[in-house]
Amino acid sequence: MTTRLLLAKPDVKYPVKKQGVWGDVGIPLGLLYLGAYARENNDVKVAVKDYRLDHALGKIRNLEQDIDKCDIVGVGACTVEVPDALNILKKAKEMGKTTIMGGIYPTFNVHDVLNTGYVDYVVRGEGERGLSELLKSLEGKISLDKVNGISFKRNGQIIDNPNQALIENLDELPMPAYDLVPVQDYVKITSASIYSARGCPMTCKFCTLNDMWRFRHRKRSPENIIKELEMLKSFGFSAVNFKDETITLDKKRAMILFSEIERANLGMSYKAKSRIDHIDDKLTKQMVRAGLDTIHTGVESISQNSLRSMGKEIDADYIKKAFDIVLNNGANINPVYLFSWVGETEADLLRNARFIEEQGKRKGVISYISFITPHPNSRIDNHEGLEILTDDLSRYNHKQPVAIPKSLGQNGLRLMVGLYHQIAKNIRMQNCNPRIEPAYLKEILNRQEDSLKGGLLVA
Repeated sequence: MTTRLLLAKPDVKYPVKKQGVWGDVGIPLGLLYLGAYARENNDVKVAVKDYRLDHALGKIRNLEQDIDKCDIVGVGACTVEVPDALNILKKAKEMGKTTIMGGIYPTFNVHDVLNTGYVDYVVRGEGERGLSELLKSLEGKISLDKVNGISFKRNGQIIDNPNQALIENLDELPMPAYDLVPVQDYVKITSASIYSARGCPMTCKFCTLNDMWRFRHRKRSPENIIKELEMLKSFGFSAVNFKDETITLDKKRAMILFSEIERANLGMSYKAKSRIDHIDDKLTKQMVRAGLDTIHTGVESISQNSLRSMGKEIDADYIKKAFDIVLNNGANINPVYLFSWVGETEADLLRNARFIEEQGKRKGVISYISFITPHPNSRIDNHEGLEILTDDLSRYNHKQPVAIPKSLGQNGLRLMVGLYHQIAKNIRMQNCNPRIEPAYLKEILNRQEDSLKGGLLVA
């Protein structure tokens, strides 16, 4: 009997990307990969529901109706998606369904997730093989103990099976199953998304993705990537966002890839991420010739001490040069700043603010200002140098202050938020850097003052 599988993308309470009225809407590419792989390797009928899209389109959400049509409900979640993900799975359990949770948050918070009582199985890390083998186990074809990369409860005890092997040849993966979603709705409101590779070997302490992918970097062939770009073009997409953490990690490979994209002449524009120290003139010229219009790059801080403390071994003096390379070649640069870092002082914050504002006024610079976000069980969670301001995971979107370095002192939070608002206004980037809600700011300021009275904050 064919298993009916629902893969759901949760809604978020506080969307931050302002795409007209659409909010945080993007193609649920991870679910489309999971759906395609499951269909190819299992006797399963897959449905995908993107509740962000439904919200954007004003559709009434009917969880019971969606869940009633399936046997198994699987939900992926990053930190901000956890509250709604658990709401979906709670309803599924109430309706007698088998529930599965995957993604970056459950991978590092297995016990918390399983102890909610709403989740039967966690698929850790890269999900295609783990989910497929779990489905085979649920069909009675293999033993649950033989399924790597999953966690579950047995007799009240949590069992963590060994890690699943990573997929070495990414070209073997089927193309994402776009037939499972209303593609034309996405074409109207957002760019396409694509991964040319998976993983990142860098050791930045604020990042959880490198842990997720075990500090490995695996690449698709240019031919395989061009095939997917042609598919996206056929759907009507005119812009594509490469979601790799740093597409320029292997400069020789990036040069070949963008030479092939130029040769394919698809008439599309591209956005791609790069470490700022991997930006060079020759490669940027080739990327622009291929249609690149924006390079997204993590600056984080212009303090060499902070960069070193983050584990981001780049030369602070190169940052301004990288801006010049991108802009002089006719592309936009989309820098992301981490405002601020453990150990930074008021002087550091003011210096970073001046740089962000100075560069943000240049034509072609699209500045994103993010706040330090200690995701649960990340390498900076429970850091002695941080004060946690809230445990509301729905606010862990990097655009709202959820923690503050104690090194900024008693007035650090007011200074940090004040500078953030000032910079966004002065560089006319409030759409990318929305104001902090007054009610939330009051809440966390009151909480911080209570901590100060209790002697918990050390300046």
